[in-house]
Amino acid sequence: MGYRLWVLGLLMCFSTWMMADNVFTEDLEIEQDSVASDNSGDELEDLDDLDVRGSELPECLAGLFAHDTLILGCDLALLPSKIVVRTKDGDVVYKLAPQFMLGDTTLLTHHPADSVYHNIWTNARVNPYDKLFDQLKEDVHISMAGFRLPHPGYVTSPYGMRKYRMHKGTDIKVQIGDSIRSAWDGQVRIVGWDPHGYGYYVVVRHTNGLETIYGHLSSPLVDEYQLVYAGEVLGLGGNTGRSTGSHLHWEIRYLGEAMNPANFVDFSTGQLKNKDEYVIGIKAMKQKKAEQAAMQYYKVKQGDTLSGIAKKYGTSVKRLCQLNKIKETTILQIGRKLRVK
Repeated sequence: MGYRLWVLGLLMCFSTWMMADNVFTEDLEIEQDSVASDNSGDELEDLDDLDVRGSELPECLAGLFAHDTLILGCDLALLPSKIVVRTKDGDVVYKLAPQFMLGDTTLLTHHPADSVYHNIWTNARVNPYDKLFDQLKEDVHISMAGFRLPHPGYVTSPYGMRKYRMHKGTDIKVQIGDSIRSAWDGQVRIVGWDPHGYGYYVVVRHTNGLETIYGHLSSPLVDEYQLVYAGEVLGLGGNTGRSTGSHLHWEIRYLGEAMNPANFVDFSTGQLKNKDEYVIGIKAMKQKKAEQAAMQYYKVKQGDTLSGIAKKYGTSVKRLCQLNKIKETTILQIGRKLRVK
């Protein structure tokens, strides 16, 4: 039985046109060689603002247009979850064909691990969960079933302290245009832009209760509320936001609290360290969180010495050197931040 779908004219026009020219592809993998040298990325255009009525459309489509809308018959069983069009120049034009077309609002109201997250679902902030993590009393067991590595690159910067700030993810080397994949099944919570941090990024809430963040993308290829599967392409690797070279910034979080991805994955092999489950040690995580909150820094001024700073903060020169990975003979530069606690 056929169903009439009102679909964005531009999207379906492009997809049908590309199929007619044999350039439509169902494979989301973008050939690396065709985009690796493009440092500008493939930023998404606002498809709704483009006027295609003057385009040279195939004759077979001319009678299907009503104003700017293309009307097509489609069997419900064949309804795509998305359509990806790649032009001959390598540009990606994409628009989701959501279930909302059929009036299905389930994806708006039911999300993975809703009970764990107290039904909090918003695209306003990466961590909107306030103190939910602090309320946990017992260790949490997380299923690792179905895992896929987001990208098989080498680690360029690990999780942990980076000078005087916390680096909450693992940076993985990618080329611009490389496919970035979802680690587990889940639903997209945020597709965002952060010019001073993540750049283009995607946040996915997974069915196992974890959330993952994929930053510095050149192009997101999913929409908010979209269901995704482990290994499904979320976007293309890039160098957007606060980034000095193309890489993927990948975070794993639970109730907003970041965890070290290297505790989950052996990046030298791309395999999980434990294929069955990961146990979040709540007591240990709370202790580390408290230690991070207690960290204190001092900005070096003219005339400062290590011994003088140590005396001021009730510590030793040896401890200052350990905290800051310096030697007792290190020359202190004015303006440098030293960790003192």
